Amino acid sequence: MLRSMLVVTACAAILAGCASAPQEPERIPWRDSAFSYRPGTVEVSREELFRLDPELERSVFNPPPDQLSPSQKLKHLMAVIFGPGAKQFNYMAGHSTTASQTWRLGRGDCLSLTVLTYAVGRAMGMPAQMQEVSTPVLFDRRGQFDFVNQHVNVKFRRAHKVLTEDAEARDVVIDFEPDFVSPRPGRPLTEDGIYARYLNNIGTEHLALGERELAYAHYKAAILADPAYAASYANLALLYRQSSLMAEAEQLLRRSMALEAEADVPLLALQQMLNEQGREGESRRYESVLQTRQSRDPYYWINVGVQALQTGDHRKAIRALEQARDMTGNFREVHAFLALAYWRAGEQARATEELSTLALMG
Repeated sequence: MLRSMLVVTACAAILAGCASAPQEPERIPWRDSAFSYRPGTVEVSREELFRLDPELERSVFNPPPDQLSPSQKLKHLMAVIFGPGAKQFNYMAGHSTTASQTWRLGRGDCLSLTVLTYAVGRAMGMPAQMQEVSTPVLFDRRGQFDFVNQHVNVKFRRAHKVLTEDAEARDVVIDFEPDFVSPRPGRPLTEDGIYARYLNNIGTEHLALGERELAYAHYKAAILADPAYAASYANLALLYRQSSLMAEAEQLLRRSMALEAEADVPLLALQQMLNEQGREGESRRYESVLQTRQSRDPYYWINVGVQALQTGDHRKAIRALEQARDMTGNFREVHAFLALAYWRAGEQARATEELSTLALMG
């Protein structure tokens, strides 16, 4: 059975290409009447997404942040959010929440925890930057859908300084998925960009529940918030396909591909749709593009290796991860996953070598 893939921001990333100029929203094939769209359906504004809970806000300003050095601000932020022992929050996949909701719940997915951390840093006057980070693609199967997760975290610029006076302050990244922490810079996200990802996630939650009108409203709001965010177009295209709006779905998929040239999800969805319509020649062309891209993409081999680990095919995992290792230089996750694959395959010496390499990378 062919399955549908939806892109959400949770704790892993698909590769992101360079975005071209955003399409004017009025040129997008909206179908408001087909989904009984009403303005005001989306209840959470951008301001509400980042608004702090009053109790949390009191903690943030005690002591006043303007009396603290950058390093002291970072320590205070960590203490406020994570509490003693850095164990206050738990990761919870599958539902994105606002900063206030995340604080009250004491848990959230990585978008929710990133929003909370950024909002606290912003209130303290810290130079915070949310960013989207390239990591292995992970799939989360829920019912008839496969969710392709993206990963975000927060970077605080020049937030930590060692004791020596002449030392330069260093950037600090706060990441809620230790397996994917990486020194490689991510793609900077604006508040509109993260808001669009939040709306996209909520729309996808509604789509998975069969609530198409709410899904449409949130996908539309996501596109209007950040017209350069490709995933919202691809997800709206799936909703259109379910509603037999095939021409409009194809237009959205092609738009998504133009915005994010290296993303596989819209390409695969378009290929599937072309096959369903008997357009085999066009479909084969996209299949060839996908195969060529995958052969030279280290993330493809990382994905193959991770999925093989999950299914217990350790030899396949080793082959794929060795291929990824040969194509990369300082990808910590490659050595970590490869060490695990070697260990599970009974090759303890080679696993130890990978762990030693990982340790040398710091």
